[in-house]
Amino acid sequence: MFLLKKITAALLTPLPLSIIAVLLGLLMLYCTKKARSGKVLILFGITMLTLFSLPPISNALLESLENQYPAYLEHPINNKRQIKHIVVLGGGHTSDPTVPVTSQINTTTLARLTEGVRLHKMTAGSRLILSGGHLFDNKSEAETMQTVALLMGVKESAITLDKASLDTKDQALNIKTLIAGDDFILVTSASHMPRSMALFHKQGMSPIAAPTNHTVLQADRLSPGDFFPNAHALRNSEKMIHEYLGIAWAKLRGQI
Repeated sequence: MFLLKKITAALLTPLPLSIIAVLLGLLMLYCTKKARSGKVLILFGITMLTLFSLPPISNALLESLENQYPAYLEHPINNKRQIKHIVVLGGGHTSDPTVPVTSQINTTTLARLTEGVRLHKMTAGSRLILSGGHLFDNKSEAETMQTVALLMGVKESAITLDKASLDTKDQALNIKTLIAGDDFILVTSASHMPRSMALFHKQGMSPIAAPTNHTVLQADRLSPGDFFPNAHALRNSEKMIHEYLGIAWAKLRGQI
């Protein structure tokens, strides 16, 4: 089921869908008598790929996710909750002993971990919980994040690992047993935060959101290049669609 979910989510992003539409259109155009339908499919594929590759469109779509929770810049003055844990959700890694450990975690995980370490250092007495398992790797993501956290000056005695979680649903279940009802801050990407908070709330937890790895920034201004399709905008659209698909799947499964 887990692999099926991952494969389906990958196929339903703009690039694969556009390619499939164009290929089916070409097949219908040259190998069947449905030339008109083939042309429509080709046009649909090209149009979809173009629109999702435009920065104004991809930014507007992604912003709808990233702005749901404000950044945790400092301790709120009216926050009387005693924070005991900083939970960091992993975002991907690849174990490769031929490169530095800082290259073995992807940029998403590095951003989340850096924010987690920042919050840990400004929250006296807190523990850093690093969450992420392994499926196609011989080392868990949590262990790789721990190695980087130690390089950042975090004491090993202040780190707890969740090495069994394969997805966000698993992380919510496993972390519930680790925090034992304590108050905690949840760190993940801004676009991933709405789904994460919903899954954690479903398990009866009330984390304080600390989104990071923001893609759409308020200081961004339109430039001439924004009116041309580019790979970065397409990646942002894929991120947005991945999250909404994840939310839909979780709702269908009764997880949120």
